[in-house]
Amino acid sequence: MKIDSKNIELLRNLSQFEFGNVYYDFHNDFDCVRISLENNFLIFLFKKIIEGYIISFRFDDVDLVKLEFINFSEFKNLTIDNIYRGRFEKNGQLLEYNNNEKSYFYLEFDQGSKMEFWSKEIVIEKAED
Repeated sequence: MKIDSKNIELLRNLSQFEFGNVYYDFHNDFDCVRISLENNFLIFLFKKIIEGYIISFRFDDVDLVKLEFINFSEFKNLTIDNIYRGRFEKNGQLLEYNNNEKSYFYLEFDQGSKMEFWSKEIVIEKAED
């Protein structure tokens, strides 16, 4: 499933959200087992705690702005707390999109780590075994 970032409701928490016709609870039902940034793709792999399958949550055309990881002793698996499309400040104004029509995202983990980045779209799919 592919979603243009401009079509995501402002401040809507994507950690518990319906994508397509499937409801995902990335906070309670999944562990984040891998994060990678390569060729402007920011990819989070989430493992379903009970069934064990993997979901790829990919942000396309990404520009990373902020990355802060703390509490390294707790990094066996990460639990996503909050991820949302938010506003950013430019010249004293709060804006929703930059000149490249990218949206600004905020991501936080329960363990205190966080990221901020620009992205044009999200792709969510079940990863192949």
